[in-house]
Amino acid sequence: MVSILLAGFLLQATYIDLFNDGHRLLDQGKPKEAEVALKESASLNPGYAPAYKELAEAYVKLKRLPEAIEQYQKLMRLSPKDMRARARLAELLSWSGNHDRAIVIYRDALDIDPKNPVLLNGLATVLRWSHRYDEAERLYREVLSAEPENHEALKGLGKTHSMTGDFTASVSVFQKAVSIYPEDSELRKELGTVLAWQKDFKPAIVEVKKAIELAPNYTEAYRTLGDIYLWMRSYNESLRAYRKAVDLEPANIENHLLLAKLHRQMGDDHASEEAIKAALRIDPSSANALELLRELRGGDSRVIVDRIGDFVELAAFAFVFILLYFTYRTKRRMLLRRHRVYKYFITIALPALVVMTFLAFAGKFTVLSWVDANLIEDVTEAILFFTLGSSLMALLWTERRTHDFMNTAILAIGAHPDDIELGCGGFIMKAKDGGAKVYGLTMTRGEKGTDKDGAREGELKKAAGFMELDGVEVMDFPDTGLKDAVARMKDSIEEKIKETGATLVLTHTKIDIHTDHQAVFEATKVAARNISVLCYEDVSTPREFVPNYFVDIGSYIEDKMKLVSLHRTQNEKKYMDPEVIKGRAAHRGIQGGVQYAEAFRIYKLLK
Repeated sequence: MVSILLAGFLLQATYIDLFNDGHRLLDQGKPKEAEVALKESASLNPGYAPAYKELAEAYVKLKRLPEAIEQYQKLMRLSPKDMRARARLAELLSWSGNHDRAIVIYRDALDIDPKNPVLLNGLATVLRWSHRYDEAERLYREVLSAEPENHEALKGLGKTHSMTGDFTASVSVFQKAVSIYPEDSELRKELGTVLAWQKDFKPAIVEVKKAIELAPNYTEAYRTLGDIYLWMRSYNESLRAYRKAVDLEPANIENHLLLAKLHRQMGDDHASEEAIKAALRIDPSSANALELLRELRGGDSRVIVDRIGDFVELAAFAFVFILLYFTYRTKRRMLLRRHRVYKYFITIALPALVVMTFLAFAGKFTVLSWVDANLIEDVTEAILFFTLGSSLMALLWTERRTHDFMNTAILAIGAHPDDIELGCGGFIMKAKDGGAKVYGLTMTRGEKGTDKDGAREGELKKAAGFMELDGVEVMDFPDTGLKDAVARMKDSIEEKIKETGATLVLTHTKIDIHTDHQAVFEATKVAARNISVLCYEDVSTPREFVPNYFVDIGSYIEDKMKLVSLHRTQNEKKYMDPEVIKGRAAHRGIQGGVQYAEAFRIYKLLK
């Protein structure tokens, strides 16, 4: 009997010692060594819950989420009432992309402890990642009503506002959070990011630099600082920030790729290639790095051709200037009788164009290193073409206008009333003004989105009239049930393409959260197999959406907000707020280099 007790005591001492060793190694930043000790501790006593928790956290640090989730599931079987463990399990599931399961776990836990702020914040965060912003905001506010200074709720609410494009509200929340937690570097960085999205670059830089001052090894803050300087076109400052990020996390492939893109933008292809090679040493199969390298080397193969093109361009400019000069000198009396503008052109504009062109090409061929060749060349071309265009108008007395979309037929497809307006309303109005014929096709009457029968269909037709569509049709497929109607939708879309002669289709993206949107994409990609397809984003589009086609809607942003406001039955939805729509367009405008833009992903573009 004594021997049995002694053996049990020794066994307990052993697995506890192993657990303590694993815990210590984890604190020291040695997750691999901690894994060995903690696995052995758990094997000696499968009922010892702390070992599973520590082992799971070791796997998190090793970025092995499936194994971490498995350990927390074992822990939950041992300690089903451990709310923190439930919250952590749900959090890890959301990190792995399993949002639906994470939401279920959070809600089950809240049934037991409905006021738990950790659970409420966790659920709100997953809902935010799922683009269910209204629900996320409600939960964050519920926490803040009980705890007005709750750190996680303030941070989450600020991020929710920024993701919906409501930058003003986001800045307000982050400023309040920073006033309560002035030493929190992440809050400072988030505030700086949103300020930059508003184009308030100077205060944005101040906040991000403060974040770095508080946490000198905060890599993400350096990346954000580099982004802001890049948007400001302060390339040298951006380069310093990105290099610091690389120094802090040399194994992070994203840091090297940011550096490579910046070098390429600055015209240093050699440095860009070295940064790409550094990324490939970390992950030889990185698709982004390989694609960037292919683009870069393809550019290198055109260096000689580009240089020849520069000389040809210089010769062409010189020829045009000489021709213009002698033409105007020969005809000067006749021209001066017509308008004194020609005198100014001969005596001022033409010599200035010659000097500017010389400076542009001198800078391009490194004769004058201080010259911004691209800027001078752009200005020169602008003046030259303006002058030539003005002369042509003076001669013809008429202006013949051409448009990108003249004689184009476009078919815009949406799952529900308001999808087309939210996703591509600005594009449609711009295309109509450019001479295109545009047709709308909506797959459902949106009956699940209102209790007023037929109301949404009526709103859609008002919106179609506002956009001056050449035709709109509302199908009667079941709202929220389109995944079972892909084949029939495909037939309807094919028929509409034949009827309208469309050569371009605008539709949902395949990664939208809403299953109806996914189904519409699947039907469209087959039906439109022989024509161009652009995928627009809307409120159901996740953050993984990476646009590669931007349409400048700066002249149409106010019209787009009026257009969306016609859907009165949806006005209570946060994403229908005109300022939210404007904020999202401003965010895409920053990415596209304009004030306001709509973003698309090219599925297929035929020219």
